[in-house]
Amino acid sequence: FLANGSTIYSQPQPQPQIVHSTTRSNTMPSWRGYLPIKFESTTLDQYQMTPHFSQKVFLGGIPSELTEAELLLVLRKFGKCNIKWPKNNGINHNMPGFCHVVYRESRSVAELLKHCTRQQRSTIDYFLHIHILPTTTGLSIRTTRFKPIQVVPWNVKDNVYVMQQDNMSNNETSYKDWSRTIFVSPLHGKMTAFSLSTIMSNVFGAVLMAQINTDKYGYPTGTGTVLFCDSHSYMRAVAAGAIDIKCDCFHKLLDIDPFLRENEPCAFCPLIADLFCRNFHCLRSYCKQCWINRHGSKPL
Repeated sequence: FLANGSTIYSQPQPQPQIVHSTTRSNTMPSWRGYLPIKFESTTLDQYQMTPHFSQKVFLGGIPSELTEAELLLVLRKFGKCNIKWPKNNGINHNMPGFCHVVYRESRSVAELLKHCTRQQRSTIDYFLHIHILPTTTGLSIRTTRFKPIQVVPWNVKDNVYVMQQDNMSNNETSYKDWSRTIFVSPLHGKMTAFSLSTIMSNVFGAVLMAQINTDKYGYPTGTGTVLFCDSHSYMRAVAAGAIDIKCDCFHKLLDIDPFLRENEPCAFCPLIADLFCRNFHCLRSYCKQCWINRHGSKPL
């Protein structure tokens, strides 16, 4: 998508490439192309005013000379908020170059984006330019300048995407078939449910639904689930174990695991399963004893 004036429109993009790597013990598929984005006829101003933003945003590229007090002074111009820094292991005492900011209201995020500059790729990159004042501390002199900080918001409408909605019955149980559901991680912050479902469909087969897992603020946690339309596509994905994704926004290796519900029963007895066989001819959940009975002590 490109921005022409104030309108977002679709841009013809080359077809994605699906290649296979033999660097692992099993064949790992790779996907190459532009990040798939769901097209909606809207303007940039309308998009930024949407009430569907998470209260939480990610900030990256924070200058090391910027103090937390200075950063908060800027961010609180758009609404009441708090900064959540990444957990420190106690070794590095310097302020990290990234954090999450949680606003009390989602409309504060929309207001923040209005004051950001935009760079257009498959997605919109937002940058907040902060005026850093000159200071003199000992022998160091800080001159006045503007520094860009990347702002990564999240639209909660991107949490879930149903890909084959028109072809499915109204029976909601079809969307809860855990036997055809995979768990993927770690997802990049720009990966939407539509992007995930499109890539998985291109590589492994028809997808019914994809979902991005979020925290209590509605912001992605870096994991997601994909429900396939048929068992064959599901088995191909689980057997692969991973997928290498390289697009115009990021390059990421995603792990693929079968989605195991809490208290998932063993396929051969009433006990709770805690192991899963990835063999293409098996793909079943096992308790420890049934695993030994079927496969021996050696894991697959």
